[in-house]
Amino acid sequence: MHSIVNRIKETILPATLNSYSVVFFFNNRLFALILLGVTFLNFVAGLSGFIAALTAVILADRMGFNRTLLKQGVFSFNALLAGIGLGTFYEPGLVFVVLLLMAALLSLIISVVLSGFLGKYGLPFLSIPFVITLWIIMLPSAQFSNLGLTQRNVFWINEMYAIGGNPLLDLFQIIDNLPLNKVVIVYLRSLSSIIFQDNLFSGIIIALAIFITSRITFLLTILGFVSAYLFALFIGTDMASFSFYNIGANYILIAVAIGGFFTIPSVYSYLWAFLLVPVLSLLILFMRSLSGLADLPMFSLPFSLLTISFVYFLGLRIKSGKIKITPIQHFSPEINLYTFENETDRLTGNRFFPLHLPFWGEWIINQGYDGKITHLGEWQSALDMILVDEMKNVHSSTPFQNENFYCYNKPVIAPADGIVVDIADNIEDNEPGNVNTKQNWGNSIIIRHMDGLYTQMSHLRAGSFRKSKGDYVSAGELVALCGNSGRSPEPHLHFQVQATPLLGSKTLAYPFSYYLLRTGDKYELKSYSIPAEGDMITNVTTDPLLLSAFNFQPGMIMKFIYSVNDAEKKAAKWEVFTDAYNNKYLFCEESRSYAYFVNDGTMFYFTAFYGDRKSLLFYFYLTAYKVLLGNYPDIEINDFFPLHIIKRNSISLWLHDLAAPFHQYLKVHYTNRIKWSDLSSNPACVHLVTKIDRSVFRSVQTEGTGKVIVENNRIREFTLETSEIRICSENSAIL
Repeated sequence: MHSIVNRIKETILPATLNSYSVVFFFNNRLFALILLGVTFLNFVAGLSGFIAALTAVILADRMGFNRTLLKQGVFSFNALLAGIGLGTFYEPGLVFVVLLLMAALLSLIISVVLSGFLGKYGLPFLSIPFVITLWIIMLPSAQFSNLGLTQRNVFWINEMYAIGGNPLLDLFQIIDNLPLNKVVIVYLRSLSSIIFQDNLFSGIIIALAIFITSRITFLLTILGFVSAYLFALFIGTDMASFSFYNIGANYILIAVAIGGFFTIPSVYSYLWAFLLVPVLSLLILFMRSLSGLADLPMFSLPFSLLTISFVYFLGLRIKSGKIKITPIQHFSPEINLYTFENETDRLTGNRFFPLHLPFWGEWIINQGYDGKITHLGEWQSALDMILVDEMKNVHSSTPFQNENFYCYNKPVIAPADGIVVDIADNIEDNEPGNVNTKQNWGNSIIIRHMDGLYTQMSHLRAGSFRKSKGDYVSAGELVALCGNSGRSPEPHLHFQVQATPLLGSKTLAYPFSYYLLRTGDKYELKSYSIPAEGDMITNVTTDPLLLSAFNFQPGMIMKFIYSVNDAEKKAAKWEVFTDAYNNKYLFCEESRSYAYFVNDGTMFYFTAFYGDRKSLLFYFYLTAYKVLLGNYPDIEINDFFPLHIIKRNSISLWLHDLAAPFHQYLKVHYTNRIKWSDLSSNPACVHLVTKIDRSVFRSVQTEGTGKVIVENNRIREFTLETSEIRICSENSAIL
C-alpha cells in the first residue's frame, strides 16, 4: 500500500499535472493547476481531458516507459488535448467513455512511437499524436449512431450557470462586455482556443497565468499573434478566423516554441519567430484547403510540422550562428536563457582538456602566438618560454654559454596525463648565438593526451629524457630538461598543441586551464587563457587542506547542525552521488535538493542547483559557489550566479525578464577569498569569506556575506547572512 501511495505521489500526480503545463512548454505546478481549473469551465471537456491524461499516465507507468519523460508530461499531454477535444465535440455516454479511453491509449502509442523515431534526430513530436487521434475518431464518427454531437457550445450560458450559478455567469458576461480592442479580443480568444474554448474569461486567466509563469513566453505569445495579424492585413485574409479552435493558437504556439523554448531567447530567436508566422499562415491556408476535402479540422498540425522542420533545419548547421538551440531543456525560457548565458561565461573550460604549464617556478613568455620571429603561418600558435631574474636578465654572467642561462637544464614537466608517442634525442645543444636549421625542432617530446590532442615540447637537452616512447606520464611529472638544440639561438622551451603526433605538426590555439599572471608584486588568476608575449606566469600550487576539505567523493555523507535566524537548531544530512553522465552532486534527502559540482584539482565550483531554496544545501551553494584550492590570500575569485537562482517573485527581476533576450542589465556577482590562515604554507586552518552583490546597471548593492572555516581537512562550519536570513552551521560528522 505504501509503495502505491509513493507511486501516486512521485509519478502519477506530477505527470498528470505536467500534462497541462507542458501544453504551453512549461513544467510548473501552479500553471498546471490554473489551466486544469480553466478546462473545467467546460465541465465535460475538462473532465474528459483529465481522465484521458490520467489514463495515459497510468498506462505509461505500468508499461515501464521513460520515467523522466513521463513525469514531465511528455507522454500524456496529447491524451489530455484529445480528451478535451472529444469532450468539446460529443455528448457524454457509454460509447463516448469507451472512445475516450481508446483515444488515451492511441495517443500514448503514437506519442511513444514518434518519440522513438523523431528522438533519434533530437526532434520533438509536439501535438501530432493528438491530431492523428482526433482524426481517427472524428472521420468515422458519423457512423456511430450512439455517439451524438454536443449542443453545449451553443447553449454555453446554461453550462456556466450549471458550474458556478449566477455569480460565475455574471462575471462571464461582465468580461465578455468589456470595451476591448478587437485585436485584443481575438488574441485572448486565440489563447483560450488552445484548450478548445472561445471566450475572454478563459483567455484572460490563461494570459495572466502565462505572465506569472514566464514573462518571455507572454511576450512571445503577443509577438506571434501580432505577426499573424499584420500578415493578415497585408494579404487581406479574415482576422476573425484566428479564433476558430486552434487556428489562432498555431501562431501563438510557434512563436513560443521557436522564440524561447527550442532556442535560447534572443533578438535573433524573436526575429525568427516573427518571420515564421507568415510562413505558417501560408501553410495553414494550404492545409485548410486539403483538410477541407475530408471535412477535418487542422487543429495544431501546421504548427507541429513547421516547428519540427525548423528545429531539424537548425540542427543541420555546421556552426550554431546567432540563434542557439537550447542544449538542456529546463521548461522555462528564463531559466534556459540565464543558465545558458551563465554556463557559456563560466564553464567555457569544460570544453577543453585541462593543460598546465610545462615547468616549475615562474617563467616569462618571450615569444607568444603570432610571434614575429618563428611563430608564423601554420606554426603561429606556439609559445617560447624562458627564465629571467628580477632585472629581467636571461643569464647570470659571462662567459656567454648555455650553463649561465637561467632556464638551461631546468625541469620540463608533462602538462597533463598522457602517453609519450615520439621522442627526438641526441641532437647537440647549440652554442649561444648559433642555430641548427637542419634539425629545426631539436630534441623534442610529443605526448598524446586524447584523440586529436597532442603537446610538443622542443629544444630540450640531449640525453635528458626521463621517459621513453610508449611510456605513460602523469601531469606535473618530469620528462626532460630545457636545452638549446635545434633552431634555438639561446636556451628556451618551445611549447605547442597540435592535432597529430608528427614532429612539427600544424599548431592549435589552445588555453592552459589555470595559471597565475604576475604584474609587479600582484598575482592574477587566469583560467582557460592563453598567455601573451611578455607575461610572467607560474602554475597554481594547491593547498592540501583545501584540496582535502572539498574532495567530495561518491558515497561520502556529511552531517550539519544549523540554525536559521538564531532559532532552534536543526540537523541536515548530505550525501555525494554521481549521475548517469558521471557528474557529481550533493543530495539532501529531507529537502529533495541537488547541488551539482566540479572539483578539477585546482578549483571547486558548483554548476547547478535544483530543489528547495530555503534548504541548508542551497545556502552552502551560495556560500561556496567557487573556491580556489590554493592558499593565495591576495587573489580574489570572481564569478556570477545565474539570475534564476535569485528570488523569482521580484518585480525588478520580472521586468528584467522582459528585457533579458535583448540586454541583461541585472547581475548577481560572487566573490571569494582567503581572509585568514594560520600559516602561509600548509596551513591547518583557513577562513574563506564570501560576498554576494547585485548590480543593476552601475548601481551595486551587497546582498549577502558568508564565511567558510576549513580545519582538520574538512569544512568545520559555514555561515551566510543576508537582509532576510542568517544561517549558522557546524559540520558534526563526515561518514
